Amino acid sequence: MIFKLDSEYADYESDLISIPPYEFIDNGLSLEPYEYFGEIREVLELRTKHILMYFNADVLMRVEFLYPGNITDFLKQKLEEMQDIELPEYMMLILRKDRKFTVLMYQNRLLQTI
Repeated sequence: MIFKLDSEYADYESDLISIPPYEFIDNGLSLEPYEYFGEIREVLELRTKHILMYFNADVLMRVEFLYPGNITDFLKQKLEEMQDIELPEYMMLILRKDRKFTVLMYQNRLLQTI
């Protein structure tokens, strides 16, 4: 993935804007959400509407790509086509549809209840 989990806030600092809620708790971890406004706007060959990044103690724990409309089938196909990609063992990938967006999210498994 483009943004590596466990990377530092300082790696993206100039491209991030803090968004409310400025801090929240998820499974006992404090997360600070930011919207990414850097040069990367396309992920999996599609333009994103929003890229959200969540940090705990300045370490990247979660990334969400929001795409307008319902494109879950397209994203599933793109993910299935990905080969020769190394994903960390501790990563969880979620694809979901909400009211306006299709959300592709990956996060550190530390956020997951075991």
